[in-house]
Amino acid sequence: MNNRKPDNMRFCESSLRTSLAALSLLLAVPGAAAQANVPWVRDGEAAFVVSHIAYALGPEAADSGTCPQGMTRNLQEIAAMTTEGRQRAGESDADYADRLKAAAKVLGTGPGGEDLCMNPEAGKPDPYFRTVQRSDVRVDGIDLDGEASTDDFLGEDGSAGIDNQWYRVVGCSRSYQPAGQSNSFNISMLTGSWGILVRLRGVDDIRNDEHVDVDFYANADPIRLSPAREPLAYASYSPHSEPRYRASTTGSIHDGVLTTVPVDADFQNEVNSMYLNRPLRAARLEVSISADGELDGYLAGYTPVEAMYDMAYGYRNGWKLGGELAPLRLRSGSANGAAFVLGHTCTGAWYALHDNADAFPDPASGKNTAISTQYRIQAIPAFIIEQQVTPKSPALAGEGRGE
Repeated sequence: MNNRKPDNMRFCESSLRTSLAALSLLLAVPGAAAQANVPWVRDGEAAFVVSHIAYALGPEAADSGTCPQGMTRNLQEIAAMTTEGRQRAGESDADYADRLKAAAKVLGTGPGGEDLCMNPEAGKPDPYFRTVQRSDVRVDGIDLDGEASTDDFLGEDGSAGIDNQWYRVVGCSRSYQPAGQSNSFNISMLTGSWGILVRLRGVDDIRNDEHVDVDFYANADPIRLSPAREPLAYASYSPHSEPRYRASTTGSIHDGVLTTVPVDADFQNEVNSMYLNRPLRAARLEVSISADGELDGYLAGYTPVEAMYDMAYGYRNGWKLGGELAPLRLRSGSANGAAFVLGHTCTGAWYALHDNADAFPDPASGKNTAISTQYRIQAIPAFIIEQQVTPKSPALAGEGRGE
């Protein structure tokens, strides 16, 4: 009797033995089974480019009742509230607008002739700059300090302890409402002015891993976009070579959520062809990791109040191509123009930032110098290539000036 097995049966048995051996080897490597079909993790590394970023803020003021005293006003609106600022009988709309503009210029000038957007400390607090006084508001963000203080907000799920004092400052400003103009700064990111890269190293399991190394970089290359102007996954990027635009920390992954240990980080921003730093002290990530390698969650920390004022309102330290300080006319004109268009006053913003700062007290005065700031981010898989490059964007070539 011929007991020789058919060739196809012997092939199947051989394949089965090979598959079982491969599976045993796979299971012997920590986390390997969890990464077997994860193309965006290679040799324990995963890289991402931020594809969307915006301030994590609260609800529409008109719908939530967070601003019962009304919204913040600009200088012309303030001038129009005075007796002298009312439109006179027979005065044309054009003449009235010119008169309000002149009155606003007076209000925006300090006692020594200072431009109050460039020198907000020379002015007085603005009683018409409205901030969110309630704390029972549900806002985006995470708990940064592990405490639930009276100044903290509620999370979207009702949890206490959300540190987001930047929202308290801007929640009654028209331009920082959900559809406001001031929260669209990622447009400059998508046009190539700046970018943020994140790299994970030592990844064993994308669902649960007690220790991963995490790097933050400013991007030295413009973000790659599809013909539909959408960020492309798996594009290659080089991180900025300047040390200040690199930060490293550690983190852990639990149930697919990456949480990192706080670290000081520096990113970039662009406003009206001027480039500024976007520092974030004690920066941390809390993001969910999807099966296809997308991050979704929060980048949060504390922004020094003077840097936040420059970045969002005053542009005092904006620099140009090559790193030189932008002309005063551009900085001043941009700040005053933004105050009019976006509906605020520079002095109001500066004092509100200082009044609501909630971290990093000055050793001498004890006054807090930084304000809790939360960004909602999304990131997609990318490749990070370490090499010396000349940044292709004026912002990226600014070499960190603008403080």
